[in-house]
Amino acid sequence: MLFSSCQPQKRFRFFPHCLLMAVLLLTSGCNTSLTQYYFGDLFGKGKSSTIEKSAEQLAMDGMQQMRDKDYDDALKSFQKLKEHYPYSKYAILAELKLGDAHFYNKDYSNAAIAYEEFARLHPRNEVVPYVLYQIGMCHFLSFSTVDRDQEETRLAMEAFQRLIQTYPESEYAQRGKKQLFECQKRMAAYEFQVAQFYFRLEEYPSAKDRLDLINRTYPEAARELGYEEEIGRMLAQCREEIAKGKKKPSIWTRMGF
Repeated sequence: MLFSSCQPQKRFRFFPHCLLMAVLLLTSGCNTSLTQYYFGDLFGKGKSSTIEKSAEQLAMDGMQQMRDKDYDDALKSFQKLKEHYPYSKYAILAELKLGDAHFYNKDYSNAAIAYEEFARLHPRNEVVPYVLYQIGMCHFLSFSTVDRDQEETRLAMEAFQRLIQTYPESEYAQRGKKQLFECQKRMAAYEFQVAQFYFRLEEYPSAKDRLDLINRTYPEAARELGYEEEIGRMLAQCREEIAKGKKKPSIWTRMGF
């Protein structure tokens, strides 16, 4: 009778020892992911990487990685924050800093996409002037050479004009005006090269059209680039040749097509 009444207490005292032995067996030998998940903070080298970080910790990690110029890891931190904590107060920071991380990593295409998404989702946010300026800079810095298609320059001009028109009092609008003028210089240089090309081929109407476009659209940029005198000389000759009324065979005719 005494034995039977004491036996439950013995079994109860023996249970923690069994549990500890099971834990030790689990943590010995091969360190499985399950063991590491549950006991990584008690056995082994700290917490498991599978344990989710908080939104605040991801934000702090991402900002530190930005300061360290570790943009690839910053992208991972902010992307994880955006995906795992979309309703966190830090989510909007992640959306903005994804654009910044791409931008400083010189991935201007993806940076522009991230900034555009931010402007679309948060049109009234106080940082939108900065975002619009960055969109313009993404396209401006995607420029290759003056003799190539100027689509990126045109997109940059659109972004800077949007910034200037929407937020004229912003400090970024002032920066945008300077960059817009740089874009206009690029466009003037491009059109001038095209005009010279037609002029050398004696395609005077086409050359005149390009020169007129420069004078009409980018007069200050042409003046800054020192094109005024040359444009005047070329235009005078174009008008003279056009007035003669002699239609010169096209380049394709001259090539036998």
